Amino acid sequence: MKGIDVSKHQGKIDWQRVKAAGVEFAIIRAGYGMYAHQVDPRFAENMAGAKAAGIPVGVYWYSYAVTRDEARREAEVCLKTIEPYRAQIVLPVAFDFEDKSQAGLTAEESAAICAKFLAAVEAAGYRVMLYSFSNWLQTRLRADSLKGYPRW
Repeated sequence: MKGIDVSKHQGKIDWQRVKAAGVEFAIIRAGYGMYAHQVDPRFAENMAGAKAAGIPVGVYWYSYAVTRDEARREAEVCLKTIEPYRAQIVLPVAFDFEDKSQAGLTAEESAAICAKFLAAVEAAGYRVMLYSFSNWLQTRLRADSLKGYPRW
């Protein structure tokens, strides 16, 4: 399937044009961090545009958490942000774990942070997945402790 991930960085998106180009799904950034003011400024617009174009969506939350408590707080803000869109979110909620602030964490610390966020969102009734780049997935996370979670 052909899909895209989008955030404020793509600017205003012509969702009908996206659909016409053959895009079959989108993963939309809901926000980042631990605070309500960190919701992606184009999140609502992108959710509405994808819905109007008939494009199924999932969402992602960019993390800079360096403790399990920060990951819990990020999950709380994420859940509050995405709750109005629950019916529209048919694909997973992804935890985007790749911030430079997390580079010094041990594999065990990284896995614990990811597991905290993913478990909280999963407990709220969403499907979840871990989002990062290949090198981090292979070298900075304990694969055995996160094996139950799909990776993107």
